[in-house]
Amino acid sequence: MNCLKQDYRKMTLAALLAFSVGIAVAESVRAQGNAPPPRPYRNLSLGWGPYWGWRGFYGPGDAISNRIHAQANWVRSVGESAVRHAEAREIRADAFRKEIANSVEYARAYWEKKEIYRAAKMREYTAPLDAADLRNNLTWRRLKDHPELNGPAIVNGKALNFLLDRLSAGLLATHYSLADFDDALLKRLQLSPDVLSKLRLREDVPGGNGLVFQANSGDALDIAGWPFALRDEHFAKQREEFEQARNDVVQAGRDGGTVDNALMKRLLQAHDRLDREFYKYYTKERRTQAGGKYFHQFLTSKRFLQSLAGELARLQELGGDAALDDSTRFEGDNLVALVSHMSRHGLEFAPARQGDESAYHETFYIMRDLYLTSADHNDADAAK
Repeated sequence: MNCLKQDYRKMTLAALLAFSVGIAVAESVRAQGNAPPPRPYRNLSLGWGPYWGWRGFYGPGDAISNRIHAQANWVRSVGESAVRHAEAREIRADAFRKEIANSVEYARAYWEKKEIYRAAKMREYTAPLDAADLRNNLTWRRLKDHPELNGPAIVNGKALNFLLDRLSAGLLATHYSLADFDDALLKRLQLSPDVLSKLRLREDVPGGNGLVFQANSGDALDIAGWPFALRDEHFAKQREEFEQARNDVVQAGRDGGTVDNALMKRLLQAHDRLDREFYKYYTKERRTQAGGKYFHQFLTSKRFLQSLAGELARLQELGGDAALDDSTRFEGDNLVALVSHMSRHGLEFAPARQGDESAYHETFYIMRDLYLTSADHNDADAAK
């Protein structure tokens, strides 16, 4: 930068020297001729400037002087340009330096913000097991102390499955049998055949494709109660075909025979025909007509067909004869035996069918009272 300024000063001095020489030459030329007296300035009020020099005519000295002026301006412009370029590079370098500093500060602020966020999350962190215990405690309080909030959870089987997990733990299997209860409680643990026929059990498998059956039946693909929409005469033929194919598959598995691929294929095709006819009949216009009063019936039947599809997929995975044996049939008559049976075979409660909700409520209150009794006995044993 300093070298450029020195070059600029040298060029400026050279230009001034050339300018002085030019002026001297011009004055010498003018002195040799008969020059008229200098003319005054023009009227400056009209925006005019003074004449160049003192004469009103153009002479050789003017050309030389103008050239010298032009060369001097050019030299000065070159020097100023070099200085301006140097200053621009210095400004750009300073701006780039500040951009780097800003990016570093931004990165530092970003990670400091992340650390603050992580510290806040860690202060509020709850271990998964502790969180599960907290949720279970809240669920148990709701089931025990707020029966008015348990209706949907009972009907869809979630409340019964929650109590099933608690009762089927080592506490019940180790410390309790029917002999441990008095006659009054033992009587309350009895389950009538009517209640058992309304309880629907399901294999506890991921994906929701487990087989669903009545507790005291063990037969999969329970179609004892078709939904209202599927009971329409329009689907009579498809229902009959599916029922016949289903009965053939169940009978083959019950007799100890083999459910071959032909039987399974016929069952799958019957379900596909029923499913296609159902969606063909319940178009969007039919579902939404009359203010949408048929829409709930459509959804109920749709879920029923989807449940059947999941059971068929499970039958295909296991093979029909292996999936339709009698090992999952419950042959007892009390809740303790039912809990033990379901725990041993990996079963859970499936949602209730329409009209069977009362059996689910009755079973829920029996399970809740049993869990309360077992919890009280466990607290008494711990106090000893």
